[in-house]
Amino acid sequence: MPEKPGKINQIIITVTVCLLIFFAAVFGATLFFIYKIMPVKEQYTKVTAGTEVKYLMPIGEEVLLNLADPGLKQRFLKLNFTLVLDSETTQAELIKRKAQVRDIVIRICRVKTSEELREKEGNDILRNEIITAINEILPTGKVIDLFFTEFIVT
Repeated sequence: MPEKPGKINQIIITVTVCLLIFFAAVFGATLFFIYKIMPVKEQYTKVTAGTEVKYLMPIGEEVLLNLADPGLKQRFLKLNFTLVLDSETTQAELIKRKAQVRDIVIRICRVKTSEELREKEGNDILRNEIITAINEILPTGKVIDLFFTEFIVT
């Protein structure tokens, strides 16, 4: 005896609703696991060396810019760096000013030539210029040091 079309529709609707509830539960459990169970990745690292505490803050995205080389061949600088800070408040301030820090780095580096940057002294001068310029914009705290994590001149 064939089943009625109304009964088949009711079975399809019931199965569909059950599948929707199942997938919603799996989705909710996944979100709970990602946001509540997994540890939150901090933007800085606290380093203790003897009695001195320092905070390392990676700047994040790489900086790619044109250099001021004369001639037809255009040179580029690709760099990424980590700042060594004196306190958590300095780190919080620099997170708010990340775009300003990137702008400072770009302005300083764009006037350099590839020959200046390939020398060790040029690298140290660049490091000191960046640290000084960033410290000038900070209302409190200071950048202690800067580590280049990527430095490519092409």
